Amino acid sequence: MLFPGTEMHVVTFGFIFVELVLLLHLCIFKTTRPDHSRTSLDITLLSLLVIYNIAGGLLPDPELPGSYLLQESLAYATGFLTPCYFPYYVYKAFNLKGMIFHVKKGVVLFLALPLAIFVSILYLTKHISTAKEILIIPVGYAAWVIVSAAKSVKVKYGSLISINAKEELIVLCLCLTPWLCLPLIAYFDLPQWAEVTSTNLGFLLLLGLHLNNNVKLMKADYQQLQISTAKLETWNQTLLSEVEKRTSELERLSREERFKQRCKQFRLTQREREVAFMVVMGNTYKQVAQQLFIAERTVAKHIQNIFIKLNVSNKTELCVKLGV
Repeated sequence: MLFPGTEMHVVTFGFIFVELVLLLHLCIFKTTRPDHSRTSLDITLLSLLVIYNIAGGLLPDPELPGSYLLQESLAYATGFLTPCYFPYYVYKAFNLKGMIFHVKKGVVLFLALPLAIFVSILYLTKHISTAKEILIIPVGYAAWVIVSAAKSVKVKYGSLISINAKEELIVLCLCLTPWLCLPLIAYFDLPQWAEVTSTNLGFLLLLGLHLNNNVKLMKADYQQLQISTAKLETWNQTLLSEVEKRTSELERLSREERFKQRCKQFRLTQREREVAFMVVMGNTYKQVAQQLFIAERTVAKHIQNIFIKLNVSNKTELCVKLGV
């Protein structure tokens, strides 16, 4: 069943609609998290899928501008374009260092170059069936990429025993398998819906795995943020307590220093200094006498002398004069 007025199958249109919705969601998310570089990878992948589906679904169509050969070339070019992005995508998105050869050279030699040969043969022979023979190159290359991806996953995790390693390997294989079959689909002229279903499901599955990994990373970041916040609060409380302690200590030292300077200024004796300090600190005459092992009347005598020297008449004035 075709979409009205076009050569596009409704299945193709359905995939385009779903991918556009996902693309819009990711673009909105990217505006809120511009530092999230992984989102750019997904946006590019979805954009390529949408372009592939639109071109593959609409072309060739005699109602559209451009010759048959040009439209066929564009349709197949978009079919090559997304696989060209695949090695870079998995290299960056899943940190598969073993894919670096394919990122830098493989896609050029075994996808871009065969595409150029395909278009050249198509224009020279004017027969799509002859040009299709070149599709054997990307088929073999896709198999090589699967092997490289499997080795990279094994190196990344140390083995293929863990659940994450198996999950990643299975999804990568499921993603590439449809593209292995794509030349066969094109060669045998299978329906458009079969082509877009196999290829889109593979890459959407890969996208889903990457988004799932992103969610896990974001959850881990959030948990780490909560831990850091709790530690920061504890650290702040400790710091405030220490600051208060240090401030009190400095204030005490400052009071003691002022007290010593004032005592020296008013020429108090050592015993008068001791008595004065204990009195301004709130001790009674009796407590002062007990701590200094002297009589209470002796304390009173010292206080009388202190009052005379400082020209004060009560304890409040004494505190002010001594700077305590």
